[in-house]
Amino acid sequence: MTTDSYAKLRRRDTGKKFKIGRGDSEQEVDNRWVVPYCPWLLWKYRCHINVESIASIKAIKYIYKYVYKGHDRTTMQFGTCQDEAQLYLDARYLSGCESGWHIYEFHMHEESPSVTRLQVHLEGEDLIFWDEDEAPDAGDVMERAVSRDTKLTAYFKANKKYPEARNLLYQDFPSKFV
Repeated sequence: MTTDSYAKLRRRDTGKKFKIGRGDSEQEVDNRWVVPYCPWLLWKYRCHINVESIASIKAIKYIYKYVYKGHDRTTMQFGTCQDEAQLYLDARYLSGCESGWHIYEFHMHEESPSVTRLQVHLEGEDLIFWDEDEAPDAGDVMERAVSRDTKLTAYFKANKKYPEARNLLYQDFPSKFV
């Protein structure tokens, strides 16, 4: 390892020398100029893959910086297209990092703390929404609404049933009970 924590590769000087380049740019190289490679990876993926061993915190910092460097950006100019959806699709770009996150189904962003709407209403006066096409009879809608719990009524029922719920405020309830 070098003082910078990089791997120092042993490339033996076998005595064979090769000339590369032409004219004024001709240079003599030997075995020490060969880039390390893995023959199996070359065969499997049909491309050069640089495989290095790392043993430093600098490597983690480098990987973190590379992965979270942000999206690649471009400047585009559009004509007189009026279709905003098509403009979005035409301009959508996924970088390699973002594609990997999508493939492995990782969360792309997180909101912390999460926002939960807590209803406050008087007994029997909670809001009811329905679609007239699905349930034209208002009586059926009212029956279903009475039988279901809102977050507020569930909070009161949990306070009756669970002693540990009695120590929670209403705004803290969703973090402990679902």
